Amino acid sequence: MKKYFVIFSITIFVILTSCTSKTKIEHGDFYEKIDGIFLNYTVKGRGPVMLVGHPNSGKIGYEMTLKPLEDKFTMVYYDSRGTGKSEAPKKLEDYNSDQFTKEIDLLRKKIGVVKIWIFGHSDQSAVALQYAVEYPEYVSGLILTGTSFIGDMDETIRRKRDSENKRKSESEWFSQVVEDWEYMYVNKTYIDKSGRNLSNAPIKWWTYDEESSQKVIPITRLISEAGRRKPINGKYYFETPDQRQKYLDVQTKFKNLNIETLIINGRFDTNNPPKYADELHKNLPNSKLVLIDKSGHFPWIEQPEKTFEEINKWLKD
Repeated sequence: MKKYFVIFSITIFVILTSCTSKTKIEHGDFYEKIDGIFLNYTVKGRGPVMLVGHPNSGKIGYEMTLKPLEDKFTMVYYDSRGTGKSEAPKKLEDYNSDQFTKEIDLLRKKIGVVKIWIFGHSDQSAVALQYAVEYPEYVSGLILTGTSFIGDMDETIRRKRDSENKRKSESEWFSQVVEDWEYMYVNKTYIDKSGRNLSNAPIKWWTYDEESSQKVIPITRLISEAGRRKPINGKYYFETPDQRQKYLDVQTKFKNLNIETLIINGRFDTNNPPKYADELHKNLPNSKLVLIDKSGHFPWIEQPEKTFEEINKWLKD
């Protein structure tokens, strides 16, 4: 069955069921209390509902860059707890995958739909997959990017180091980016000895080259202006080994998922090399993996034309 037919069927279902839902799906910007916390979300587009947000960076970056999907989906861009305009929880430990997963389900109920699609980028892809494992009956499909099958914390550090070294050996530009970032860190400065500004080195590390980085940098500035995840009592959230182990346990259940999933990664994502994106693909029975050339961690921003072409092609299959 064609995905477009499925999308059409879901759209009709949403129209019919919205008549009896407590909350009508309407366009606009909303500030609603969900799980005891006021969350901000924006609704745009047409078609079945797709949720997109991020536990660290909120919604603004996706709202600015996923407009092509609004022709096919009712996009619900949301600021996860503690990001953007949304309230932070009272306790630091409430920044965890269980709460983020619960947040999605409560938001789904708040807008009054039975089934949703999820666009998951980077850390949000893990939240999307955990939601799919725990609530498969409410998920129509997943589009995941900047992701992979992960290991424990030590394995993550090793992979990142190996990937970084490989890219340094292949790209003079990337090697300079790493050097600049290290200089910033060691010398606690954003300016090198010649007066060159190094402040964009950390975000460049995630991209393919100078040209693609210049597409990403303005978006990351918007995210910082809107507000990344807020500290609580002066402390910032960091993943714990116990929380990582919980997600590793969730990963063992991926083989039981039959949800249609597109994994669309940049071929030069330093944090998620193709080898581990392919491992995720092999552990998700109903998935397709597409690697976008000349792209790092943000393929739909670095190479938008090719990325959305591949998304549209997958939806038609």
